[in-house]
Amino acid sequence: MPNPRPPRRKKPRTEPVAYAPVTGSLPLSRDDVTEIPADGPITWPKRSTGIIGVANLVASAVLAVIWAWIPLGLLFTGIGGIFALGLGVLALLVWVLVQQGANIVERYRSELVYADRIPVPKIESSNREPGFGRFLHNRWLQVKSGAFWRSTAHHYIKMAFAAIIVGGTLAGICGSILGIFAAVNPHGVNTFFIGDNIAESARLGVAIGSVIVLASSVAILWFAPILDRALDRALLSPARTVALQAEVTELDRARMAGIEAAAAERLRIERDLHDGAQPRLVALTMTLGMAKSKVDSDPERAKELVSEAHAEAKGIVTELRQLARGIHPAVLTDRGLDAAVSALAGRSTIPIDVDVRLEGRIGREAEAVSYFVVAECLTNIAKHSGATRASVFIAPIETGVQIVVTDNGQGGARVDRTGRHTGIAGLIDRVEAARGTLNLTSPAGGPTTVVVEVPCAS
Repeated sequence: MPNPRPPRRKKPRTEPVAYAPVTGSLPLSRDDVTEIPADGPITWPKRSTGIIGVANLVASAVLAVIWAWIPLGLLFTGIGGIFALGLGVLALLVWVLVQQGANIVERYRSELVYADRIPVPKIESSNREPGFGRFLHNRWLQVKSGAFWRSTAHHYIKMAFAAIIVGGTLAGICGSILGIFAAVNPHGVNTFFIGDNIAESARLGVAIGSVIVLASSVAILWFAPILDRALDRALLSPARTVALQAEVTELDRARMAGIEAAAAERLRIERDLHDGAQPRLVALTMTLGMAKSKVDSDPERAKELVSEAHAEAKGIVTELRQLARGIHPAVLTDRGLDAAVSALAGRSTIPIDVDVRLEGRIGREAEAVSYFVVAECLTNIAKHSGATRASVFIAPIETGVQIVVTDNGQGGARVDRTGRHTGIAGLIDRVEAARGTLNLTSPAGGPTTVVVEVPCAS
């Protein structure tokens, strides 16, 4: 019986969402963002809160008095009027917008005050076509994310905590000052909670107690920002489960990109063999067969055919060598990325400026991906760009290696996965499989710039 065909693996359906930081590139710049580790605790910077922390706490208390009722009023109005001809839904939409803005401001304020570089949680962002539908979809993705509700809880808990601390501290300071004056001049101060007069024997105790309350109130106000900063770290950073989920999503994306890249590479090799080496080998076989049949009857013609076969065989060997070089060139293994990229530039039909600033060898996978990126970019430049000059810049960065390929061509490069133009799409799959990033800038009229960052172990 014939072997049954293996079942086809169903490709996961692509949802119209993408993961992005919940409040943009925060804190302050993308380079300052601290990625939350999925396998260990975050190492927070150790620094005192100081007077700025106290001022921040007082500002939160003021916000609790003059601001908190506005978003809460919108929320309760929306909940109460949700069935009133949709007006409640409109109020809830306004509340989401207001609350999202407040959460963004809170994150900025925390970073400006405490400079903890709190990790930015990533939530889903709509990939739908621009318009009102995409706007509503983004709002829905915000509302259903845990990061939004954690930031919202942080906003109100922070204000309530500050109101309690500042209010209690003010009450303690005022009461202690009143107690001290009452102990010093019991007849000149109306002590509501003690009485009209303080006995001579109790004056010292009241004074000591008032001083203790005053010192305690000031100490509480001074050290309360430590708890305020702990609230920021606990509620603004992503939850551990969210970090693990994001790590799994990233690994799955890299796995799928690796599968796509491997499939595309296999198809390329099959196509090159089928369209290149295989027909030439068939022609070589036919030529040798003709030479064999003419050895006895026409020796001169047989010699000509053998010479043709010999030349064809050398051409096939060259073609196979080039095919093998496209898979993984020997010069990359033997001499590293600098020599391999220089060899690519030397074979290019247009002048290529090469600037490689690597001090030594990098990881094998990073070298292979970097070589593939440069090779594919130079091929695309030679075939499609119409450029007269290009440049390749490779330099180490903190997380790995960065490759920048620029040309002065006509621009207009784009990612096309319809099967007609797969160069840049294949690049993206190969880079994502290595958990790297690729950014393409190619306006009409040029220039075209490809920036790739590939992580590496060393």
